[in-house]
Amino acid sequence: MQLHEQIQQHLVNLEPGLQAEVLDFVLFLEEKQKKRQPDQTVSEEEALRIHQQLMDQYADTFAKLAQ
Repeated sequence: MQLHEQIQQHLVNLEPGLQAEVLDFVLFLEEKQKKRQPDQTVSEEEALRIHQQLMDQYADTFAKLAQ
């Protein structure tokens, strides 16, 4: 049984007021998680710059290995 199924099983046994508290807590945790995760959006220009840096590093590494 998966975790979300276990949570659901326990949740149905709670009275509606306590279910509402659980929902409030879940919403709180979602907000907390959003604040911890940095925005991972990268512009196309930034992605190309990172790609070029990696290619340069690979080229340098392979050149050193070839010596």
